[in-house]
Amino acid sequence: MCARTQINRVVHIKEQKILIILSIILIVFILFSASFFMVLFDRSFYDKAFDKHGVYKELGVQGVRNTVDYLINYLTSENTEINEIKQLTIFAPEEQAHLEDVHNLVSWLKALSIGALVLLICLMIRLSTLKDFKDNLRRILFYGGIVTLAVLAIIFILSLSFNVFFDSFHRILFPQGNYTFPSSSLLIKMFPQGFFIDYARKMFFHTLILGLILIFLGSSSALAIRNSRRN
Repeated sequence: MCARTQINRVVHIKEQKILIILSIILIVFILFSASFFMVLFDRSFYDKAFDKHGVYKELGVQGVRNTVDYLINYLTSENTEINEIKQLTIFAPEEQAHLEDVHNLVSWLKALSIGALVLLICLMIRLSTLKDFKDNLRRILFYGGIVTLAVLAIIFILSLSFNVFFDSFHRILFPQGNYTFPSSSLLIKMFPQGFFIDYARKMFFHTLILGLILIFLGSSSALAIRNSRRN
C-alpha cells in the first residue's frame, strides 16, 4: 500500500512538472502573440509611425488611413480574397500576393493563439486538482515572465544587425521569396523598413511590460502585499 502511494506521488510530481513547463511555454507564446495584435490594432501607432517616416507627407493622410483600415480588416478577416476588396486593388499583383501570404500567417497566428489559450486553461484546471496549486501557479507566472524576458534578450541580440535579422525573418516566413519590392512600389512607400523597426520596438515593449507584470504577480512581494491587505 505504501509502495503504491509512493508511486502515485512520484507520478503526480512528474505530471506537475510537465504541466508547469508546458504552461510556461504557452504563456510566453501568448504574451508575444498578444503584443503583436496590440500593435496591429493600435491606430495611434500607425499615425505616429507614418508621420515620422514621411508617409503621410508623400501619400496623403486620409488616403493612407483608409487603406490601412481596409488592410487591417483584410489581414484579420476569415475567408476573404484581397481582390474582392476594391480599396486594396491599388496594390500591384505581386504586392497583393505578398499580402495574401501575410493574411495567411496572421490567420494561423490567431488560431494558434486561441488554441494556446484554451490549452493553457485546460492545464490550469488540471493543475488545480493536484497538490500545491497556488505555489505552482506562482511558479508558472514568475518563470513565465523570466523566460519571456530571456527570449526578448535573445531577440534583441539577434536584431542588433537589423538588416540581417529582418531578411532572415522574412526568408523563414516567406520561403517563396515574394517579399522584396522596388523602392517605388506602394507597399514600400507605405511601410518602409523604419516602420517595421518601430513596430518591433512597440511590440517588444508591450511584451516586456507583460513579462514584468507576470514576474511581479508570481513573486513573493506580490503575495506579501496581498497578505498585508488582508491583515
